Amino acid sequence: MPKPVIAIIGRPNVGKSTLFNRMVGKRLAVIEDVPGITRDRLYGEASWDNKKFLVVDTGGFQQEPYEDLIKQVNRQVLLAVEEADIIILLLDAENGMLPHDMDLIDKLRHYGKRVLYAVNKIDGPKKEKALYDFYSLGVDLFPLSALNGNGYEEFMDSIVSLLPEGEDEETLHPRIAIVGRPNVGKSTLVNSLLGKERMIVSPIPGTTRDAVDSVCSYYKKKYIIVDTAGIRRKGRMAETVERYSFLRTLKNIEGCEIVLLVLDASEGIVELDQKIAGLVFNAKKGAVILLNKWDLVDKNMLSVKDVERQVYQKLWFMRYVPILTISAMSKQRLTKLFPLVDMIISERSKRIDTHALNQFLINTLAVQEPPLYKGKQVKIYYITQIKINPPGFVIFTNFKDGIKEQYIKFLESKLRERFSFKGVPVEFYVRQKKRQ
Repeated sequence: MPKPVIAIIGRPNVGKSTLFNRMVGKRLAVIEDVPGITRDRLYGEASWDNKKFLVVDTGGFQQEPYEDLIKQVNRQVLLAVEEADIIILLLDAENGMLPHDMDLIDKLRHYGKRVLYAVNKIDGPKKEKALYDFYSLGVDLFPLSALNGNGYEEFMDSIVSLLPEGEDEETLHPRIAIVGRPNVGKSTLVNSLLGKERMIVSPIPGTTRDAVDSVCSYYKKKYIIVDTAGIRRKGRMAETVERYSFLRTLKNIEGCEIVLLVLDASEGIVELDQKIAGLVFNAKKGAVILLNKWDLVDKNMLSVKDVERQVYQKLWFMRYVPILTISAMSKQRLTKLFPLVDMIISERSKRIDTHALNQFLINTLAVQEPPLYKGKQVKIYYITQIKINPPGFVIFTNFKDGIKEQYIKFLESKLRERFSFKGVPVEFYVRQKKRQ
C-alpha cells in the first residue's frame, strides 16, 4: 500500500519549508527569509500517531508569472496538487489575505482534493485575532506556528484523521545521488529517468537549490534518485542559501549507495569537476561517471576512447569508475545506466573468501614482493577481507612501516585485475604480526 501524499502549497515566504521540516522531523528544506528559495518539489517521509505518509514542499505560487522560471515553479506546484491525497494551503497571518491566495484557492477548486487551510505565524493566543481576515473563506481554519509549534499537534491530529487505516510496507531502495557543477544537466537527467517533469529545468545555473528525492522504477525495481544542488566554487558560496545547498550535497553523498558524477562532455573536465570527484572519492561511494551532452560532441574530432583517456588523466584517482556517454536530453544510452548501477551495488557488497584471497596474494608476491625496509626483507603473511560497503582488506606483515603507499596501489591494481570491484573503492589496512 503506497504512502499517502500531503502537499504543502502557498504563495512565497509563508513558511512552507519551515512546516515541512517540522513535519518530517529534520532539516531537509532550505530556510531563508527570502521569497522563492524552494523551487522544485521536495519530498520527505513523516509519521504521526503511528501513521506514515509523504510530505511535499513546493515553491511559492505567484499570481502573475511573467518570468519563465516562475511559470515553471507554478507548474511544479500544480503537479504536486495533482499527485497529492491531501493539500495543506498555508496562509500568512502577518500579511493577511492577498489576491495571490484567492487565485490559488480558485485553482484548487478544480481539482476536487481535500484541502486543509492552515494560518501560519500565529505563535500565541494574542495573535489569533489575525484569523478574522480569513473567516470570509467560509472554511475551517487551523491556526499554528510552524516555527515554534503552537497549534501544531492539533493540526497534525486533524491530518492523520483523514488518512486511511493500515500499515505501510517498508522497502529499502538503493539511493543514487546525482552530483556535478551547475548546469551540467542533472535535473534534465532526473526528468528523463523518471519519464515526467519532476525537476525545474532552466539554462540558469543553480536552479536546483535543494537536494530532491524521487522514486524511479526500472523493470519493477525501485531506486531513490537524489538530485543535488550544483556545487559552486567556494568564492561563490558567500550567499547563505548556497552554503546550505553545498552542505546538503555533501550530506546526500554520504547518505547514498551510488553517486552519478555528471560532467559536461561538450566542455571537458574543469577544476571544479575534479574537486567534486574528490568529494565522492573521499566519501568511499560507488560511482559512475556520466559524460552528458554527448550529442553535442563532434565525433570526428573526439572518440569515446579519447574522452575516456582525458577523463582518467584528470580524475586519475577514480580510474576504477566506469564512464558512460549519455545525452539526458535525448535519453541516449540511459537504458544502460541502471544495469550498471545494479552491478556496482553488487560489487560494493561482494565478499572474497580468505582462501581465494591468499591464493591471489601468493601469485601477486611471485610477480613483485615489497621492497626492502631498512635492509631487511618485508614479508606479507596473509590477507583477509574484513568489511563490505566499501570492501576492506587487512594484510599482515612483519614490518608495517615497510608497506608503502606505492605497493598498496600495486596490490589494489592486481586485486581489481583478479576480482574486479568495478566502480567501487577498496580499502587496505596494514597490521604488523607479532613475532612468535
